[in-house]
Amino acid sequence: MVTAAERGQIEAMLGPLSSEEALHAVRDGRGRQFQRMEFLGDSVLDVILAVHVWAEPQCPACLRREATAAASDLHLAEAARRAGLGEWLEWRASDERIADLVETCVAACWQSGRWEQAARFASQVVHPVGDATVLALNLGAPHLEAGHLEAGHHEPGRVGRRAGSALLELAAGYGVVHAFPDADEGELSTRRATIHRATVIAVIAKERGLVHRGDPEMMLSAVEDQVAAVLAAEGADAALLVAQSFVPVHSR
Repeated sequence: MVTAAERGQIEAMLGPLSSEEALHAVRDGRGRQFQRMEFLGDSVLDVILAVHVWAEPQCPACLRREATAAASDLHLAEAARRAGLGEWLEWRASDERIADLVETCVAACWQSGRWEQAARFASQVVHPVGDATVLALNLGAPHLEAGHLEAGHHEPGRVGRRAGSALLELAAGYGVVHAFPDADEGELSTRRATIHRATVIAVIAKERGLVHRGDPEMMLSAVEDQVAAVLAAEGADAALLVAQSFVPVHSR
């Protein structure tokens, strides 16, 4: 039973949550739903940080390459404790579990308020992101696309490809979470690995004529480029739809 005080404490940090399932997941750090949300939130956070590095290349921490370590368990745990995250838990969480809680909260925010709510929470607890990141996630950032089209020659292209890669992983993770409602984190990871790999994605890319030859890793890069181009033009939701088409999930 979640008390009104606990609900208020949780939503003061995360924002309004759209379901009781999300509320209970962030409160119960030892339950299956917590594991499933943490699995999803890990990928959502990866997308947010990748888009942030792309959209705000002059961020001081990014220039020092701190953003690449922002999602490590140690960093997440330290940041979460500074922010007071998890004070509503009825037991003392380890660093690993409090880091998992951050990712569970990211997923709860994403399910409730999509990219803006998830990015605002990540900015508060994990790594500061600005309005440019939120705008790119929501609507795209066409000015980034020119840099992206120079992929392989200039840094913006490689950074854009990293965002495309993160969206492909999220697409695969989101797919297995919904296709296998009773699976725990271990099973979800195994199932995601069967579809989120270069050899599988390369076959689909070739069937669609996106690429005609090359090794699987090269073909995967072409798909990541395409997903990143849609992200720049239309935002993360449109890019996620494209990514999902390259990682089809079958429940049986």
